Amino acid sequence: MTNYRSRLVAVLFALLATLSTGVTAADAAAPAVAAQNACGNLSGFSHTTLSALPAEATTTYNLIRKGGPFPYPQNDGVVFDNREGILPSCASGYYHEYTVPTPGSSTRGTRRIVTGSGGEYFYTGDHYATFKVIDISGGGTTHACGDLSGLTKIGYSQLSAAARTVVDNVRGGATSSTTYENREGVLPACASGYYKLFTVGTNDRVISGKAGELAYTPDHYVTFKRIDLNS
Repeated sequence: MTNYRSRLVAVLFALLATLSTGVTAADAAAPAVAAQNACGNLSGFSHTTLSALPAEATTTYNLIRKGGPFPYPQNDGVVFDNREGILPSCASGYYHEYTVPTPGSSTRGTRRIVTGSGGEYFYTGDHYATFKVIDISGGGTTHACGDLSGLTKIGYSQLSAAARTVVDNVRGGATSSTTYENREGVLPACASGYYKLFTVGTNDRVISGKAGELAYTPDHYVTFKRIDLNS
């Protein structure tokens, strides 16, 4: 009887050791889960431009900038909750989604543009399975509203006398302006009404943002430069 009990105990210990080893091996083999980016951190995302996306994406972008009208008014502009956890983790209500129509489809299809309150634009062609950052300016970085660091700098002293006068008036609180809607998408994406337009000459303009930033376009919105007041 004693030998039988000894053999039984040995078998039980061997079984427990096998199970423990199996659990440890399974834990070791489990893939690491990538940490979700903090709000505003776009590192690790693939980038694209509007011109590289379906033409309907540009149409949707322009409607977003104008505030509509949208093809699906009950769905476009609603809060995107980021339940998939793919986009950077932001507060509730930070993201909103818009339909990018699919020609010939009787439904909304799988294509969307998702916007962030910081000026981010994302594109998904597979119903939120994957996302790409849309570089609105065509460059390598999407800049948040108020950030003109992506523009070439032009010194205040390099401006024409007429342009310097306009800049001085803007800084002094000039109110004779019109809203610049940024339809060209060169400046960082901001809310409608954020930018003000001041005419200088035939083709050159000064654009001011509500945060105090100043941009200069010498060629009627084809190119823009960041005005450096200290040079």
